[in-house]
Amino acid sequence: MKNLLLLARKDFIRKWRNPIVIIGFTLIPIVFAFIFGLIFGPSQEKTLPRISVLAVDEDQSFFSEFFLSSFKQGELNKIIDLKKVDKEQGLKLMNKGKASALLIIPQKFGEKIWEGQPVEISLLKNPSEQFLPQIVEEICDISSLLFSSLFSVFSDELGTIKKFIDEGNFPDRQISSLSVQIKRRIESISKYVFPPIISLKQKTIKEEEEESPLSVQAYILPAIAVMFLLFICNVVFEDILREKKMGTLLRMTVSPLKISDFIWSKTLISAIIGILCTLILIALGRIIFSIHWGNPVLLFFIVICLNFMIAGFISFLYTFIRTEQQAGAVLSSVFIVMSLLGGSMVPAESFPPFILNISKLTLNYWGIQAFRKATTDAPFREIFPILLGMILAGIFFSTVGSYFLNKSLKKGLLK
Repeated sequence: MKNLLLLARKDFIRKWRNPIVIIGFTLIPIVFAFIFGLIFGPSQEKTLPRISVLAVDEDQSFFSEFFLSSFKQGELNKIIDLKKVDKEQGLKLMNKGKASALLIIPQKFGEKIWEGQPVEISLLKNPSEQFLPQIVEEICDISSLLFSSLFSVFSDELGTIKKFIDEGNFPDRQISSLSVQIKRRIESISKYVFPPIISLKQKTIKEEEEESPLSVQAYILPAIAVMFLLFICNVVFEDILREKKMGTLLRMTVSPLKISDFIWSKTLISAIIGILCTLILIALGRIIFSIHWGNPVLLFFIVICLNFMIAGFISFLYTFIRTEQQAGAVLSSVFIVMSLLGGSMVPAESFPPFILNISKLTLNYWGIQAFRKATTDAPFREIFPILLGMILAGIFFSTVGSYFLNKSLKKGLLK
């Protein structure tokens, strides 16, 4: 045990003095999460863009102004940018795609309203836009309905006012009587409209087993991190073939040190470096992306179990590797294929059942699942089987890898 710790300490100091490769592999997941966040991560507050609406008022009456003013009331004023233009200018701007819609109020608009005759307004929509012109159309429909209802309710009063205007005579007694009549009409409908007797309560239906929503970064970072942990832990094991080629292992056979201690030290230091890098990624994810990682204690156990499993798996893979060239080609291919099948590149949930069953045989899948359950605050009973599986897999791979790698290295030294 003492020799194992001495070897692990030596490897750690050596890697610490030249950490560029490890730091590079550690920061790449952060870069990926940042880029994916820019592409797929909309801000929490979604607002409609201001809708450009052109208005042509050919009537220039009180009623046309009154109708257009409805587009500038309350919340509509925040999303509608209404600009009055003449008809020729409006058509030119529409042809250039400078507005979402063109509203045309015809001549005699106010006169026909006075007389209670039907009147039409025109709305030209920009065909290059899909949703914004539709919003303007709905607003026009609602405004038209409200105005029609308003004029229907006060049709008698409007008729009286029109009579006064036509005659040019405004007798005080009739004006007073009309004011009282309008006041009573308003009072009679106020209990239905102030406030409305019917209101709308909105509620979104959620599935009982729906998981807590994850941000894009919280979804991407663990997946990419597990992939690059394979490369980070492999950096330590690369020294095995290098030291074999340089003769260090041969000299070790005539010293008190054992090759088995050398192998286990690589597994230990590989797991330790992986744990440190994972903790750095978690801290950066929290600071930069405000990722909620769940229970800190549980998260720490996930990090330990995951890196122990990865280190053991890589030691197992090295039993099949003979040269540095093989290590570079074979291991990179294995890591990429595992990452593809395990969900680091494409969400495993999108795979067909047959591929998904293969995905569950990869380290990436279980590491990602553990992080996902932690970030969504899943109960411990759901995470414990994953932790147990990672521990058992780590023990199996480390033990088998150490045994066969020990035999392989000794056999190679005797040649």
